[in-house]
Amino acid sequence: MLIIPAEHPLDWKKPPVITLLLILLNVLIYFGYQSGDSARQEVAVKQYLDAGLLNREKALFVESFSNRNKLDDDQRKWLTAAPRVQLAQLILGDLEFENTLHYTPAYQDDPAWQADRAKAEAARNTMSNYRFGFIPAKFTVQGLFGAMFLHADFGHLAGNMLFLFIFGFALERALSPAVYVGLYLLSGLASHLLWWAMDPVWATGIGASGAIAGLMGMYLGIYGLRRINFFYWLGPMFGYFRAPALWILPIWMGKELYGLLLADDHVNYYAHLGGMGAGFLAVWLPRQVGKLKVDEAYLNKEDPDAPFKRELAALDSLIGQFNLEQAAARGPDLLTRYPNRLILLERLYPVAKSREDKALLSAVLKQFFALPQATANLPQLQRLADDSGQFVLLQHPAVQLHLLQRLLQARDGVRALSAWRKLIQTRNRPPQLPALTLQLAKQLGQLDDRRSVAELHEFLRAVYPDAEQTQQLGVYQQHIAR
Repeated sequence: MLIIPAEHPLDWKKPPVITLLLILLNVLIYFGYQSGDSARQEVAVKQYLDAGLLNREKALFVESFSNRNKLDDDQRKWLTAAPRVQLAQLILGDLEFENTLHYTPAYQDDPAWQADRAKAEAARNTMSNYRFGFIPAKFTVQGLFGAMFLHADFGHLAGNMLFLFIFGFALERALSPAVYVGLYLLSGLASHLLWWAMDPVWATGIGASGAIAGLMGMYLGIYGLRRINFFYWLGPMFGYFRAPALWILPIWMGKELYGLLLADDHVNYYAHLGGMGAGFLAVWLPRQVGKLKVDEAYLNKEDPDAPFKRELAALDSLIGQFNLEQAAARGPDLLTRYPNRLILLERLYPVAKSREDKALLSAVLKQFFALPQATANLPQLQRLADDSGQFVLLQHPAVQLHLLQRLLQARDGVRALSAWRKLIQTRNRPPQLPALTLQLAKQLGQLDDRRSVAELHEFLRAVYPDAEQTQQLGVYQQHIAR
């Protein structure tokens, strides 16, 4: 059975940076660190066998393991006849047997046995699940934190990262990044603490599933009784349904309790219950007293750009009614409240041009030239270049310099040449003009416009005879003339 929320579509305009970093961290740890566990285990097993520990401990282990797991005679015989390497791995991995062995009189009276055992255990403890895994019967802060970033195999990692992505995508938007990552870690700690309190066994626990269960609880705590969409998959049946978020909490908790009481597998249901309960309470309780800030607009699916769209529609209405005076009057205020919006600049530019409104045009141009160079800006850039031959306000040297630079970046050499010709007519030519002239010449040379290249070279020879760009352009002109 699978039930997951499907309330919000994935929106990459605001990517979940913290969630993606958590996923990256888990993946890097798995492939970069845990991938060496096989080699570490081989070293530990070799250390154990070379010290002759298997001969001393085999009978004790078989007896202990058989009694604890209620093995029948055939199973006991199979265990006794197991290959030496396999048996050594079982013995080194059995922490409960190890703890019992440490308190046996024969072991305590034999310093050599203790020394050999200590070396084998130290080699084994370099493996990730023993070094950073959480062992309830051997509580360590290192294991409490480290276990939530380790995984048993690739399937374990992939499943956890999938659910981390699904829940983290929405929660990171709804909560602040700091609160989100803090509650994620809190849920992971709580999952281990419940296991430690309820079942202090000699077993290593690893995996992010407790923290991810906390995200599931957080999700329900944020939405409370609000009805949201869920996706379900139950055998051959799957689909969507809508229900109050809190109605799903008993189902999720019940599934984990069922697994805890009746399932015969290696899933840590205590961790799931602890993480889910902690995540839910950490969000739901503060929400009840108004102590947790949540992005309500995101939860309500409000368009954050809705006010701007309404204002833009009102401006379009004024322009459509030819009420250009009122449209121009609104322009400066709109530019102040919604700066660097290309769509707004495209609306206001013709208004400013038709009214020859210097103040509005200046504000529009200032914001337009502050935009990053992008293909989406090219049509408006070309419009400015084409209009500058007719519209006096656009012939200002500063405007032509911006046009020349942007048109060169857009590789529109023909329009750039027009801006260059206007620019060289000014008294105070910009210091970057020689470099821009050389750049323009190379673009026009690629278009096989040799006449224009010659014009540019003649200008540099006349005005900047000693400039390095003049010499370079002379060489370039000779090259394309061949």
